[in-house]
Amino acid sequence: MILELGVVMGLAFGLLAGACAFAISYAEYKRNWSFHGSAAKMALRSALIAFAFFFVAAIGLVTLLRMVM
Repeated sequence: MILELGVVMGLAFGLLAGACAFAISYAEYKRNWSFHGSAAKMALRSALIAFAFFFVAAIGLVTLLRMVM
């Protein structure tokens, strides 16, 4: 039961963090950076990294709580 809660929390916070990372990095890439790449692709990469970090952190927290309990 607690693992499912961790997955749900990871998805929820990961999606929120990914959306925020995308919005912030896309605005910064468009405004302050001159490059020949796609700002959307680079912002999407930042969003995926933020999502993965928060998802893995939630699963790790659940694993840690399971070990302690």
